[in-house]
Amino acid sequence: MSFKISYLTLAGILVLTVIAGCTNNSEKTANVVAQVNMAMVSNEQLEVAIPEGSPDEVKLNLKRNLMEKWIEDEIFYQSAEEEGLSLNEQEESMVTVYRKQLLIQKFLKNRLSANYKILDQEIEDYFDVHQDEFVWDEDYVHVIHLLLENNDNEIRNEIKDAKSLMDVIKKNFLDNGSTRERPIGDLGYQKLEEFPSAIVRSIRTLKTGRIAGPIKTEHGYHYVQLLDFQKKGARKDLEQARDEIVLRLQLNKREEDVNNLKQELRAKFRIQTDLSKLSEL
Repeated sequence: MSFKISYLTLAGILVLTVIAGCTNNSEKTANVVAQVNMAMVSNEQLEVAIPEGSPDEVKLNLKRNLMEKWIEDEIFYQSAEEEGLSLNEQEESMVTVYRKQLLIQKFLKNRLSANYKILDQEIEDYFDVHQDEFVWDEDYVHVIHLLLENNDNEIRNEIKDAKSLMDVIKKNFLDNGSTRERPIGDLGYQKLEEFPSAIVRSIRTLKTGRIAGPIKTEHGYHYVQLLDFQKKGARKDLEQARDEIVLRLQLNKREEDVNNLKQELRAKFRIQTDLSKLSEL
């Protein structure tokens, strides 16, 4: 199933790289959450990879997803080593380039602010000027989702009488957690077409606040509560655009600091160029 967990996208490959860089450090094994042969990953290593300010429920779901991805990567990595695979000269040079980039990022992290605070007034001012840029590029829905392996009559009756699917989840399934393959809980805004077709059809006929289900798919039995439906081309309001605006403003401030630092450092280096060589084959 290809549902997206909100913060997983934010974490991305870089987050997994942070974890991968520490997997063979066995000095601290008290809080190991996963192990593949002798390779281990600890709760602390997963914690470092979580975006600051993540809600507890999102943080737990993200750590579970990262743990599963680490296990998957470690299995492939160890299998490759068992088969005697190695990197050629060109691939080794790519590793060198990647190491250089990591050192650059570490340098910038040490020299630049780790937290660019954005004021509410800055957000509002930016939105006023750029609000035409904040539109939904596809049909998006904000839903609460529950997926069960079996069509449980007791749960079905409880959901039938419930006003909040989230309350049912917290009461009965909080320990189950959410994964990329089996997402449970508040999924935030998701592209409608990323859901299985049977769920898409149900959502399109569902009124805001209502719960649909059970909906049978190859993955099991789904229940979905529609919190909001935004059609393609609709303009986002300030709250819907807030996170994107904050990210843009933070990136703008960081880019400005990077450029200032670059100019400061450039004056300390002797730099020579020969533009005529650019035309040589």
